[in-house]
Amino acid sequence: MRLNITLTALAAAALLQTAMAAGKCGSQSCGKDTPCCVKGFCNSNAMYCMPINCEAANSYSPSSCWDTAHCVNANVNFASSNSFAQIADYNGDPSTAAFVSQFEPSNAKQANGELELTLVKQGDGKGFGATVINTRAIQYGTVSTVMRSGSSAGGVVSSFIIRNDAVGDEIDFEFVGADKATVQSNYYWHDQLDYTKMIKSPAVSDTTTNYHTYTIQWTPDSITWMVDNNSFRTVKRADTWDSSSNTFKYPDAEAYVSYSIWDGGSGAKGTSDWAGGAIPWGSAPFVMGVKSLTIDCYYKGNETTYTPPASAGKDDEESSNDESSSDDDS
Repeated sequence: MRLNITLTALAAAALLQTAMAAGKCGSQSCGKDTPCCVKGFCNSNAMYCMPINCEAANSYSPSSCWDTAHCVNANVNFASSNSFAQIADYNGDPSTAAFVSQFEPSNAKQANGELELTLVKQGDGKGFGATVINTRAIQYGTVSTVMRSGSSAGGVVSSFIIRNDAVGDEIDFEFVGADKATVQSNYYWHDQLDYTKMIKSPAVSDTTTNYHTYTIQWTPDSITWMVDNNSFRTVKRADTWDSSSNTFKYPDAEAYVSYSIWDGGSGAKGTSDWAGGAIPWGSAPFVMGVKSLTIDCYYKGNETTYTPPASAGKDDEESSNDESSSDDDS
């Protein structure tokens, strides 16, 4: 009898441990078939399982979220087929898509030999834009893009950013419709937003009709912003020391390169004023165009550190069959 009670207690403890490990995703617990949690919902596709969104602690298990693919040197031509995918079509293999749309419906697409992000007017009069994000994370390195802003009227904001959403570290270029002759630079640490640190570039030709090269050089010791190979700002880590918190307020978390276009004119007054006020929709379309991106990783040798998930969402069985065929052929 004592043995049976002991075994029953051990079984109950194991079940409790399993239940606790799964965590709660909002009001539910994610199951094996839809293991990844995002904001109270469970699913098995890229929108839920990519590490940029997936909540490991609230998913079926901490390993349910896809692993982070780390930086490799790259030359991304957005006219090529493997440069971009809609997130619904992404299978977790970064070699098949350098960038994915971050949400749906998606206003990002490949067209006219570039990646185009469009801001459209919704029924409530506000704008709905687009965000695309690199499928590999970077911690230090040089990223350089050839692009034109979509901010051709007040209220429209375009951006080229390196950001870690979970930590709140960010390094950015931002374009506002109120000023088409410059681009703004800034950085944040742990989501401590200090807009007083923003510095504009020297004047260049219209950023919405002309393609310029925008570069961020990010090392453990400094960040430099460049336009058309001319540096206009450098921030040194040593200068970010905050004695009150005994820390360097310097962005150093592994992060993702992204592009976006969004409606700043419908935001709070400070944001709206900065962006140039309400968007004059009669001036649409507002389209941001990206030709290319080069990535030079500070840390090399990451090519073999990532294994794509065996499957993604509803294509699980098909992906497994495809992989088996490929292995047999080799």
